[in-house]
Amino acid sequence: MRQKGNGTECYYEICINLKPVHEGEVIMLKYASWGHGNTLAVERPGDVVVQRWGWGTELRTHTSPSPSTWCHIAIPTPVIINDARMKVQNLFLLFETGQHASIDNVHIYDGPDKIAAWDVVAGSNYSARRSGHHSKSIDGQNTFVLPAPHEVRFGLSISFTFIAVAQSAWDDPEARLLITTAGADFF
Repeated sequence: MRQKGNGTECYYEICINLKPVHEGEVIMLKYASWGHGNTLAVERPGDVVVQRWGWGTELRTHTSPSPSTWCHIAIPTPVIINDARMKVQNLFLLFETGQHASIDNVHIYDGPDKIAAWDVVAGSNYSARRSGHHSKSIDGQNTFVLPAPHEVRFGLSISFTFIAVAQSAWDDPEARLLITTAGADFF
């Protein structure tokens, strides 16, 4: 950890704003919760090959070109601690993709309510697209910061699409995604 100044702390080059949300309010992390990647649920399992390992869940495409496949992972969510409803602003999805795969859309849900989204829009610069090796530590590609703190009502989940981004054979070892864990910091 290193101090960056102005109430910001940085971990693994991820900077978290610890300044008060409201004047006089001090934000203090009360709880961090993580769920293992082998709990991942695939919306349409017939669209991909799913392999669960001790270290996470691996998805591979078996068609070319592949359709995007929605996946969901729940985060164990403390809703109320010591009679106070928890808030969340930083969520994490640790993953690794092959060179021909990516995560294109990420949606954060609190129960049935979508509270944030990062979507790839056709024709844009694809800034929401995420790929590479981000499975063993927190970094800018696997961290999702909500625009404002969210008071948790039910339970949190991260939903995202997995897609092969290049024309490749159905057994292309680079058209894969590994999810190792997902989590959130609560205050």
